[in-house]
Amino acid sequence: MTHCNDQLIDQLLTQAEQEGRCLIPPSTAIRKALLRRTSGTVISPMPGLFARKTRWDELNRAQRHCEILRALAIIHPDWTFCSFSAACLLGLEVSWRHLNVVHVCSSTKPSARPGAHIQRRQIEPAGAIRKAGISVTPPIQTATDCLLQTGFADGMPIADSAISKLGLAPEQLMEAVEQRATARNGRAIRTALTTLRYADARAESGGESVTRAVMIETGFAPDWLQYELTDPFDSAKPIRTDFAWERQARELTLGELDGLIKYTDQTMLAGRTTAEALVAERQREAHLSLYGHPLLRFTMNEVRSAGMLAKKLQTAGIRQTALPTWLNEVDL
Repeated sequence: MTHCNDQLIDQLLTQAEQEGRCLIPPSTAIRKALLRRTSGTVISPMPGLFARKTRWDELNRAQRHCEILRALAIIHPDWTFCSFSAACLLGLEVSWRHLNVVHVCSSTKPSARPGAHIQRRQIEPAGAIRKAGISVTPPIQTATDCLLQTGFADGMPIADSAISKLGLAPEQLMEAVEQRATARNGRAIRTALTTLRYADARAESGGESVTRAVMIETGFAPDWLQYELTDPFDSAKPIRTDFAWERQARELTLGELDGLIKYTDQTMLAGRTTAEALVAERQREAHLSLYGHPLLRFTMNEVRSAGMLAKKLQTAGIRQTALPTWLNEVDL
């Protein structure tokens, strides 16, 4: 590879990064040169698309998905993205397990070959909108499509963020779900309606939404979300915890969802280093400890592990209510 090609590839990668998308090789020669780099400095997340490995490693799954979509929208300007891909572009919280393929509207039968990168869904993009120049299904349709394709736990981040980020009312979404009812999708309709009944705009992340849903499913629904205390060293500064339970009168257990993302995501770090973020979190926890409330921390791995979160909450002395029987018993 010539020095000229090296410079050109670096320039193309930089331009793609500035535009928040993957690089589309402008020629066969450049594509071959990029493929030679994939054993080192370049990654190819999808055939024909490339990105600088160091930057790609800094992005979370949702950010990577959007960068792929922005590149595909240039290659296929006639495509309308739908389902979880449209939700991602609209800024909804999507469980990362649903972002392994790109979801595109299709007027023909849906396709989902094993190992395929593109999944064509038989969805009519009625009233498709443009989001930063990309065609996507409209917000209500997008949220409804996703809710009808997920269970309670993975549907909760969609429902929570549709309310908080897009300003959609639960009643709007429930009506849209009910309009999709057929003789064959009764269970999906019931699950979607139940999810919307428990939706809460106060959730600050998709992980919190999934965690709350699992808590509800296992009978450990929190008494408060975003429970607020005053920093004992600064009366003007509030300290919030993700969850709180009342064990006895005036006795609380506080809950926090731990995740590496807040120590690695550049947006959440807001200019701080990972070490600075860790020190700030330790200081915050030390301030919380002065209230004397037990603080229970848990990870997404524990949330996703069958029974692990419930066991941890039970061990912490949180009272379990009757297990819910409502999930598939919603009246239509």
